[in-house]
Amino acid sequence: MAKLLLCLILLTALLPFISFAFSPEEPTDRRVLVLLDDFAIKSSHSLFFGSLKSRGFQLEFKLADDPNIGLQRYGQYLYDALVLFCPSVDRFGGSINVASIVEFVDSGHDLIIAADTNASDLIREIATECGVDFDEDATAMVIDHTSYAVSNTDGDHTLIASDDFIKSDVILGSKKIEASARFGNIFNAPVLFQGIGHSLNPANSLVLKVLSASPSAYSANPKSKLSSSPVLTGSSISLVSVVQARNNARVMITGSLSLFSNRFFRSGVQKAGSSTK
Repeated sequence: MAKLLLCLILLTALLPFISFAFSPEEPTDRRVLVLLDDFAIKSSHSLFFGSLKSRGFQLEFKLADDPNIGLQRYGQYLYDALVLFCPSVDRFGGSINVASIVEFVDSGHDLIIAADTNASDLIREIATECGVDFDEDATAMVIDHTSYAVSNTDGDHTLIASDDFIKSDVILGSKKIEASARFGNIFNAPVLFQGIGHSLNPANSLVLKVLSASPSAYSANPKSKLSSSPVLTGSSISLVSVVQARNNARVMITGSLSLFSNRFFRSGVQKAGSSTK
């Protein structure tokens, strides 16, 4: 029962800004194309997909390199939203490419991008078009020796328990996500993150951080000693960012595909130095 409660807390914490990229107010805006690196993701991330289905979204799953995929047919868009859970794809199949995805968003449609440590140049380019720049070091991950999850037993402190959410009821809703400590004190429920960090393009005024790293975080190769100061450090590192375009299109970008996984949703979360579980 306790594990189920933790799962529900994490789902509730994540879904407001995950689903921010969609438009639940429009009942016809429900067709979602989900592009995957591997069909195994459909099972390993089934809780997230199930939450979307329960809210009325119609999901169509395709491999990212499927030669028959496309966003349009006879000049009409087939989908209202696109989910890219294919961080390692080097080239999309069919008629999908960077230009067609940018045009998709420019036409008022929604997009979710989940990168990872194996993020391809293609996925990085799409993120850049949306105002987000992932760490150029392909070996880098977000490391935090203060705000890491206690369950991170390998010592590299790349499994982060983050609770630095944007203070915005418009994005996250007015209901606060809370976890109770042993003696009744109330704490913000943290979210597990493991992956790559990104920065926001200052020239893009439409993109903003929803979940930030802590002041003690930095982006580097966890397997190597630092030979120079990291480029991305502290709260300037974004873990999850969103874009609200002027045409009402919504984009959400994160550097962690695991963020959406059943394993993370079901995991108990305890930040280092905290008694809250």
